[in-house]
Amino acid sequence: MIPKREQRDWRELARQAAGERDPKKLLEIIEELNAVLEEREKQLRGRFAKPIAPSISPQEASDKRLLFVDDEPNIRLTLPPLIEQYGFKVKSAGTVAEALGLIKSNQFDALLCDINISEEGDGFTVVRAMREAAPDCVTVLLTGYPGFETALRAIHSEVDDYVVKPADIGILVSTLERKLSARRMGRRE
Repeated sequence: MIPKREQRDWRELARQAAGERDPKKLLEIIEELNAVLEEREKQLRGRFAKPIAPSISPQEASDKRLLFVDDEPNIRLTLPPLIEQYGFKVKSAGTVAEALGLIKSNQFDALLCDINISEEGDGFTVVRAMREAAPDCVTVLLTGYPGFETALRAIHSEVDDYVVKPADIGILVSTLERKLSARRMGRRE
């Protein structure tokens, strides 16, 4: 591990790697970049490791079953445990087919889905299936490539919210909880 005072900014290292022509030097830069990114990830995990546990009713606790769909393995490994720390019961899928299978065999209160899934179909395919299986399910789409066309398509698909990656975990969870609460209030009326 690189001592903190000697650690360089990952952006600086990435720029340096992009311009390096010597393969040996490039490998050294990449190793340093990986070490810096690992350290940064540990710091970020530490920042979110102990969330303030909100007091929730038993009804609210049972209304926090979430399907998370993203084709990026790193995101599937890191984001669900963070969301679970806020009381959600998360099932993850890495493909549209896997998501459709989980929708058929489980009940969900919320869907958090990437728009661009690198397979046949996309996040909108998953949203449609979820709307058919669970019309009251809260649906939130994630995207690393925001654009007017996808935002408009999200509106037409009656998606509850649209979040740009990288998403702040506090804001993401707050959005999910706010939308779930609004759905519960709507059911009581």
